[in-house]
Amino acid sequence: MGICQKLFSLVEILVGLHQIASAFYDTALLMLVQERSSPNSTTTESRAQQQGAISQFYMIYSLLLRLSPLLFTFFLAKLGDQKSRKITIWVPLVGYLVSRSLLLLVILFDLPLQVMFATALLNGLSGGFTAFWPGVMALASDTSSREKRSIRLSRVELTYGLAGMIGSIASGHLFTHLNISHAQGAGLMACSCLFYALSLIYSIFGLKPTQTGAGSQGSPLDQEEQENNVRIPRNAAWNRCQDERSMLLPDQNNTRIQGILGGNMSMNKITLALLFTAGVLYGLGVTGGVDVLSIFVLKDPLNWNAIWVGYGNAMGYAIFLTSFLGVCILSKYLKDTSLIVIGMLSFSIGMLIMAFTKWTFLYFIARAVMMFALIPLPTIRSLISKQKEDNSYGKLFAILEILLTMSGVIASIIFLNVYKSTKDWYPSICFSLSSVISCLAIIPMIFVERRLSSFP
Repeated sequence: MGICQKLFSLVEILVGLHQIASAFYDTALLMLVQERSSPNSTTTESRAQQQGAISQFYMIYSLLLRLSPLLFTFFLAKLGDQKSRKITIWVPLVGYLVSRSLLLLVILFDLPLQVMFATALLNGLSGGFTAFWPGVMALASDTSSREKRSIRLSRVELTYGLAGMIGSIASGHLFTHLNISHAQGAGLMACSCLFYALSLIYSIFGLKPTQTGAGSQGSPLDQEEQENNVRIPRNAAWNRCQDERSMLLPDQNNTRIQGILGGNMSMNKITLALLFTAGVLYGLGVTGGVDVLSIFVLKDPLNWNAIWVGYGNAMGYAIFLTSFLGVCILSKYLKDTSLIVIGMLSFSIGMLIMAFTKWTFLYFIARAVMMFALIPLPTIRSLISKQKEDNSYGKLFAILEILLTMSGVIASIIFLNVYKSTKDWYPSICFSLSSVISCLAIIPMIFVERRLSSFP
């Protein structure tokens, strides 16, 4: 009974259900946009017009999806810090279910493609991913000790990736073979809506509620600290933690005791600013490159169909697994800052290879080089949470997500417009730009390492 109760209170189950639904939706939307943008002829000029129409749609869609939740996200995060983390999760999920169901109606009743702009706006006004993901990360942080937090957040990211990989592999086949009323993609979207409904039900009835306000109890390890003022590790618990420690500082235990006794580690604003800068720069490079990548594979030289799009997305989600394994193995020997830099280099080099991709096998090689590309952001979130001694880091996560969203909007506008201007003579220039920007994120991490190493 205890095992079942623990299983059905894990946030990872919610993340898995939600991400499978999102993977189905992403494939269905991309193929619908491609179909509606298809020209009557197959000349080179008509294909260029199709690519321009697809990139124009996604630029407007991304703007609405990313800008609309900004103000509501911070309000939800603040409410989650004061009341319950579940609020920041189930409210966006309601928006997901209602808004994403409209794509099914667009397919079945042949509604104009512009209706999808309304779905993006509706999804954003309920908080969207910008509110949902900080809520998930804050809930995972609440239910983990400080030493195990990096591993726990990476495990959540791993679940996100594995579910996305499974959903992406299945989505291409479901799109092709599962139809409703002879409408291609309707069966895939019906499955997507089903998984969104399951994730909403689970968030309401399955997740264990956490109180994060004044009466918050925090994690078991934090309760022990509050009762004793200074953390006194017990031998058994201490030995279990050693293999999963996140090596934030050269002497983390002594520094934490100093922080509890009145040191200045509870809120290091300069370190936080540097971490935010690194995260935003990296997010800018990643979002811009990935946004173009989803369109790039539809045209020559790759010219993928729905099944290959699913395989390509699955390869992208497989990076969650390799990144998680990287954290588990490398964290025993390297500091968090070193892990972040390795992840940034992994993505930058992979994107540089993508800039020269002319064959499908080279695409998958570039994706393989990006094996650690998803280490930086969850590790940055872990470092941010460790700069604050209380449980109000939900607001910090929300601020970071808002900044990442705003940088994502800027990246989409810049990269998609650059792609439209260069798609005929050098369509891969955006990948080179993404590589350079993600490399620049290493600079603030160097300063973070110096500041953390300077503590006694």
